[in-house]
Amino acid sequence: MYRRLDSGDDDVLGFEVEGTISQSSFEELLGEVRRAIDRFSAVRLLIRVHGWPTGETPTLAERLRFAKEHFGGIERYAVVGDSRVVEYLTTLADAFVDMDLRFFEVDEEEQAWAWVRDRGTSQEASA
Repeated sequence: MYRRLDSGDDDVLGFEVEGTISQSSFEELLGEVRRAIDRFSAVRLLIRVHGWPTGETPTLAERLRFAKEHFGGIERYAVVGDSRVVEYLTTLADAFVDMDLRFFEVDEEEQAWAWVRDRGTSQEASA
């Protein structure tokens, strides 16, 4: 399941993913991101992940495909989680997509929100 998090900014989207996320819920979440990209040209994302999503959860390949298709519309992408697997996959994905993508530990969520909202640092300077 997923739920939208209040970011305080229209072009900063936050989502929490926990347990199983069905293909239809995943498509719904992606639809929200697509609509925001259409509206603002570019968005910033924060995804809070608890553990490792299970069940029907879309594959990493599906997530990477979406990221590659929309990388120009996603300026920053923060993943907040408590799983070494999620951290590893985030680091791996960063090598395949041309966007500023970072993993943050659960206790670093405030820094993740600050980083996602920060408009004063270019992608190159923050790498």
